[in-house]
Amino acid sequence: MGKTILRRAKTRKKRHIDRKKRREQQQRVQGQIDEAIARTVLSSIEQALRDEVSELLGRAKGERRDLADQTVVEACCNRCHSQYRRQFYRGGYYSRTILTFEAWGEIEVPRLSCVCGGTVDFEFVHLVPYGRLWFDIEERARELAGLCVSLRDSVEVLAWRNNQPLSIGTVNRLVNKAADLAECFHGGALERVPGVVMLDGIWLKLLEGTGEWYTDQKGRRRERKKKRKFPLLVAYGVDPVSGERWLLDWEKGRDEDEESWRKLLERLLMRGLSSERGLELFVHDGSAGLEKAFETVYFGVGVERQRCIFHKLRNVSRDIVGAEEMSRKERQERRVEVMADAAAVYEGKDEAEVRARLAAFGRKWAEKEPKAVATLERDFDRTLAYLTVLERARRRGEEWRLECLRATSWLERVQRHFRQKARQVAIFHSEKGVDAGIQLVISRRGLADSPAQFWARLLEEALLAA
Repeated sequence: MGKTILRRAKTRKKRHIDRKKRREQQQRVQGQIDEAIARTVLSSIEQALRDEVSELLGRAKGERRDLADQTVVEACCNRCHSQYRRQFYRGGYYSRTILTFEAWGEIEVPRLSCVCGGTVDFEFVHLVPYGRLWFDIEERARELAGLCVSLRDSVEVLAWRNNQPLSIGTVNRLVNKAADLAECFHGGALERVPGVVMLDGIWLKLLEGTGEWYTDQKGRRRERKKKRKFPLLVAYGVDPVSGERWLLDWEKGRDEDEESWRKLLERLLMRGLSSERGLELFVHDGSAGLEKAFETVYFGVGVERQRCIFHKLRNVSRDIVGAEEMSRKERQERRVEVMADAAAVYEGKDEAEVRARLAAFGRKWAEKEPKAVATLERDFDRTLAYLTVLERARRRGEEWRLECLRATSWLERVQRHFRQKARQVAIFHSEKGVDAGIQLVISRRGLADSPAQFWARLLEEALLAA
């Protein structure tokens, strides 16, 4: 017989705290934390300014001036125009407000005076002249835009800690500074050239001026604008061995016409995209304008052009009609069966097997679904370019991934980020807004050729270099 083990009876905690009371106490402590953070932020900025003055004068506060010192500094007296630091001394402080993400308040800024009685003009490294915003506000505003947060919501987020809401116009100006990145992104040689480049476009909306002017209800004179749809043309590089992919370039087109595509292709060629540096295949959806642009831009010997198989099969699906006497369920079953057979065509290991499967598909469905068969057979050769490139890689001893060669599906996933931005803004109000929005999405989503580096640092460094 086993022993019976008695369990210790559960004991209730003697003290029960009401949830409302606990929350009140937590909020009180949080308020103390916020106050401490605000004091620390403002005092840290003030200390940095005092240290900057000490470095300029070459002496700590309370030390006497060295009258034999001949050092010239980057400061000038507005009366005698002297730049010798031996003539400068600390002349008290003046107050100014500063707004950071964590705090808002007044800081004491050191003032410099000259022995002649004049005031010394001196620009601080830590403060922007006549600017009250600390740099973290700008960075966070652009980060929120890259996350596709609206300007109105960004105003609320930026005021969470400091309780000082900015105007929508101010946030918009901070965001639009990123438009300068577009020129930097389009320029310069490509650091590395991918073996495969995918091309595609999505449609966005933009307000543009008509040249007509009117007076609104408040008596303001405004330019009348109209909506215009335009394509964002994107080139996406893919490493077919590792599967790594990154955005190469983009272009705002007037339409998906030859001129717009040619502009993008010519810039890619100028930046170093060519067969000599490893390019072997373009994958695209068969746009007529792009096909014409390819005829005028030459990327070198052996560069193939692959029609996207996904788009081809989607067109086949649209042309499946079924029979008149079929029910809705039977039509759905017919569509599933035809599409399964059409997709199986491209499961062949080589060109001979693929063409044999195409012939079998035609024999099976030519009578029942002639339009679908005709769509699949139309320009079929242009969907087989991947086989040529794949065979070249095998001869070199390389294994290229099929999903990198046959469709633009990976690029479609990237386009979702741009579509998300388009839904957030609904309609762009300026060309500058388009450039800023696209570049911020690229930076935030890590779409460029530096995914391992933190996007905000990349963005700010590029802005400073622009």
